[in-house]
Amino acid sequence: MAGFVATSILGGTLVSGSEAEAARLLTLKANQVGRYARIAMTFDSAVPVKARISGLVLLVNFGEPSTSAPEKIAGEIPDFVTMVRRDPDGTGLRIALQKPYRLNVQTAGEHVFVDLLPEDWSGLPPPLPPEIVAELVRRAQIAEAAMRAAKPVIEPKRLPLELSRLPTLTRLSLRLAPETTARFDEAGLATRLTIPGAWRIDDLAPRGRTKPAIEALSVENDGEGARLLVTPAAGYEIRTGRDEDGVTLDVFRKAAPPDAKASDIKPSAADVKAAAGDASSKPATAPVSAAQAKPAGMPAPTLPQKTVVLRPAGPGLAFPFQRQPAAALFERAGIATLVFETPETVAVPPGDPVFDLVSQPRRQGAFVSLSFKVPRERLLDLVPIGDADAPTGWELVAGENLSASETLSAIRNTEASGRIGIGIRLPHPGGATWIERGGERIGVVTGYGPKPAGIPKRQAFVDFELLPSRQGVAVLAKADDLLVRPDMDGVVIAREGGMAVSGVARPAEPALTAVSDLAIERQPWDAARSGNIGENLREQLNAVVDAPRPARGPLRLALARSMLANGLGLEALGVLQVAASEDPVMAGQRELAILTAVANAQMARYADARKALDSEYLRADPEARLWKGYLDAKAGRWPIADTAFRDTAGIIERYPDDLQSLLRSVAAEAAIETGDWATASQQITTAQARASDRSVSDRLAFLRARIDEVTGQTSAALDTYQRLSDTADRPTAAVATLRGTVLAHALGKMPVAEAIERLETLLLTWHGDEIEQRTIAGLSKLNMEAGRWRQAFAASRKADALAPGSAISRELHDSAQDLFDDLFLTEKGARMSGVEALALYFDFKDFAPIGRRGDEIVRRLADKLVELDLLDSAGELLQHQVDHRLTGPARASVAARLATIRMMDEKPLQALQVIDATYQPELPEDLRRARALIRARALSDLSRTDLALETIEAETGADVERLRADILWSGRRWREAGEAHEAMVGEAWRLRKPLDDAMRSDIIRSAIAYGLSNESLGLERLRAKFAEPMAESADARTFALLTQPNAVRSQAFREIAQRATKAETLQAFLKEYRKRYPEMSVPQPANAGGEQAEAQGGEPSPKG
Repeated sequence: MAGFVATSILGGTLVSGSEAEAARLLTLKANQVGRYARIAMTFDSAVPVKARISGLVLLVNFGEPSTSAPEKIAGEIPDFVTMVRRDPDGTGLRIALQKPYRLNVQTAGEHVFVDLLPEDWSGLPPPLPPEIVAELVRRAQIAEAAMRAAKPVIEPKRLPLELSRLPTLTRLSLRLAPETTARFDEAGLATRLTIPGAWRIDDLAPRGRTKPAIEALSVENDGEGARLLVTPAAGYEIRTGRDEDGVTLDVFRKAAPPDAKASDIKPSAADVKAAAGDASSKPATAPVSAAQAKPAGMPAPTLPQKTVVLRPAGPGLAFPFQRQPAAALFERAGIATLVFETPETVAVPPGDPVFDLVSQPRRQGAFVSLSFKVPRERLLDLVPIGDADAPTGWELVAGENLSASETLSAIRNTEASGRIGIGIRLPHPGGATWIERGGERIGVVTGYGPKPAGIPKRQAFVDFELLPSRQGVAVLAKADDLLVRPDMDGVVIAREGGMAVSGVARPAEPALTAVSDLAIERQPWDAARSGNIGENLREQLNAVVDAPRPARGPLRLALARSMLANGLGLEALGVLQVAASEDPVMAGQRELAILTAVANAQMARYADARKALDSEYLRADPEARLWKGYLDAKAGRWPIADTAFRDTAGIIERYPDDLQSLLRSVAAEAAIETGDWATASQQITTAQARASDRSVSDRLAFLRARIDEVTGQTSAALDTYQRLSDTADRPTAAVATLRGTVLAHALGKMPVAEAIERLETLLLTWHGDEIEQRTIAGLSKLNMEAGRWRQAFAASRKADALAPGSAISRELHDSAQDLFDDLFLTEKGARMSGVEALALYFDFKDFAPIGRRGDEIVRRLADKLVELDLLDSAGELLQHQVDHRLTGPARASVAARLATIRMMDEKPLQALQVIDATYQPELPEDLRRARALIRARALSDLSRTDLALETIEAETGADVERLRADILWSGRRWREAGEAHEAMVGEAWRLRKPLDDAMRSDIIRSAIAYGLSNESLGLERLRAKFAEPMAESADARTFALLTQPNAVRSQAFREIAQRATKAETLQAFLKEYRKRYPEMSVPQPANAGGEQAEAQGGEPSPKG
């Protein structure tokens, strides 16, 4: 039917350039004026509108989707309209007319008028309302005035806020020109600095470094200027200053009253807060009651200390990360190079001019390096920042002193292949990389800290040079084939053919003092071991009995020596105790104390032996020093023992041969442990010439094999270990089996399974000393290599129970913790099944880390439980995290995961309670939106349809539209549900392409919903759009049945509607949720595949 051409008045000048969101139809009114009716539409912005009449239906199309509620039009102009429906996609209206009419459409800005004129209308069309015309004129005038008044915006100039620390104060400073206005005002306890004009204060540098002196620091930047508000902590005050260079705010502690006692000065709240640290993971600890607190006068108990690195005073550059990476800082030719091992982007923050950047951050694989000039008269340091338990970055500090650190040094070692190399015991090493600089190759190994560990000064070797470093190790290569790599003990430096390194031989030092008579002399000792030993001892005992009381002391000493010479330590100890009790003078003699120590040492009572030698008068005695060295060796204090043996070399030479061979074997072992292989070889050669006891000879052969092993003669060492394991006495055979197995496996001559079997056999047959501990440690490492995680953790736990305080147990426990970390936080544990991972965690969760990494492991474990459909257990884990461990956005994110699990477990009420209990007003947009979707779905499952729709009213996106359709379907709002499902298909009917399963499912649901609501207009529209595409699909018969007239009365329609109503849509919702929010969702259970397929596949077609 013909109609008037639509007109537009001033519309072009008022339409905005682009619209980020769909337009909103604010008002939709209709009224009858004489012979015609006018429909007036008001949008929130200018929207192009077209209208046409098809039959008795008025089609109004909007240029973009618009929200509206058009149902009232039919009641306002009933003589013209019978029914009104909005298109599901929001792009138009369909209005059923009483009879044919002519159209007149007029647009004025955001106002659109559609006039329904009689077919016999003549003359001009109805004009626009006069108030609309006046408003358009006013807007045009305002827009013209605004254009004339527009001025270019001045970009504010950046003022970096700098923070520096002195021993007595914390200083904040801003560099300002002398002519710049700056004003200080007091705001209660705080001080406000105001700088009018185009200025912007940048407070990036002092963030996280204001404690304990500054309680709060805030910056406001706007068109009027910049303002800085500084609030001092309790017990501090602020002094302001202005000079030609700028302004300063000095925060310093208030002076205590003269009569204040030390015990009355309490730490400030800021100090306490700074000491506690800011952590998103809070431990579940109870507060200490007042009754449990100790009086101020009592000393506090000693508590285990965290590894806290105190930051030295001076300007710094903070490099924050999501997780603290391994780092290195070294110097070469006045240039300091900083290396981070991280996949994150590294940017140089603004800071003090003292940091002169030489090279911008440059990435090389997993490493990022940047260089600075070393400032004059300052020392560069690298300290961790963030929580002491879980640091989140590093800070480069230029100060006048350095923080406490570990000093590293080079030691000689042998690799598994037998090559000689150099080792550096860097704690917690990271990865290794090579840096090319000025034709030089520098190998860098990073370290995780937290306490800095580096090489204090340059060390030159034949093949390489160690550069000074504050963190990590830097090696300047002088050979092309130099290898630098991290290992479990730190850093290994080697060459393909071995290093040009010699043993660390040291000259023997002179004895402490000269001693004329020793407690043990060669001649009496040898005499006591010859002849009829029993008869000789009986004669000496009778002599003691027959002697008068004052003369018994020397005779008892002689008897004790004879007993010791024949291995009767317990009997000798009894004689010595009687001698000391009867003769007080004898009790204070050096001979009695030394013989008592030797007797206890023979019986492995090392603590009692040490106690006997701890007298003041034996402090400078060389013979006592010799036996102290022996006891130090038995306790594993090898450097002290080695020094003692070198100091008392003359005493050993005067001892009888059997004692010499024993002591020299221990001295050789001490020299081996300290890297002095030349001295060790000399001691072994001398001892072998004097050894008469087979056990000592076997021990010396074992030590010789150890020297062969570290000097590259691995074949000879293996042969000796094998021979000793078969023929030596049990202690030597056990340790030879251990070292031989480890060496053979390292050389590739024994597979890991055979090595494990040999050490397990050894562990069954040998118990009770360091050999057992080392066997457990070796077995644990082999199990780790073989992927036998459970056996590795069990070995570490056994070592902890056997010797909880030993260095071997501590090292093994640390290795087990690192393995636990890797298995649950890296790809190393990817091959573990879900059941195996759960069993491993719950059986060995004492190896789990504390803090944020432990929380992340628990969350990943919950995912494993979900995959196994153990939803209750997964929910309990995350519920504990939410209730006791987390705060802030982390708590809200985990709560969203927990609510998802509750929904999967068909517990929507608990899901809603979790979301509501963890509500926070300010959250990241993605997290807030994800929580809103979960909350809306839970409300829908609880049949609270209106509240569910209200929750996602302001949200947009395909996932929101699908959720809205599901909510309407669940609430049995059939017409709105049909429109929602139709809107999700969109313009697919125009593309003339086959419809996918999801589209066909939405079309079928829309047809069912229109049929159930008796919505003939919607059903007609749906049939007009999709009859052709659906006819070419597998659901053609179903669609034809659902859209035929009066289909709702048929039995087939009722069957299809019943199946569609019962279809489960939760799995489809969770699938879309996982795609959009992978960090806040949980995996799909193993048995949910079929349910999801059913939810996505739509309703089955009836068979015909």
